[in-house]
Amino acid sequence: MKKDEILNASRKEHRNKDLAEMEVVYQAGSHASRVGALVCCLLSLLASVLAHTMIYSPWVIYFSIIATQWLVRFIKMKRKSDLVLTVLFFVLSILALVGFVSHLLEVRI
Repeated sequence: MKKDEILNASRKEHRNKDLAEMEVVYQAGSHASRVGALVCCLLSLLASVLAHTMIYSPWVIYFSIIATQWLVRFIKMKRKSDLVLTVLFFVLSILALVGFVSHLLEVRI
């Protein structure tokens, strides 16, 4: 195979995405997840210290995003460990949603 044929085959296989670009996108998502967790922790800490309450809404959003990431990985790669993490984060998002709704009902009453 000639160099051009190899490059064309690689582009076709990766849908015209550069491998370096794919790695950057992966790293950006990884860093965004960590920053999201940090922000959720800071918001929860502030609510706890200043208002003596627990806020659940950021956790509903965060756990839903993470569950979706793991679900996509499971669908693409078919690893059981990814499915386990998908279920774990989905359950955590449901629990946070239950906490959020119960807190709203307490405020309403």
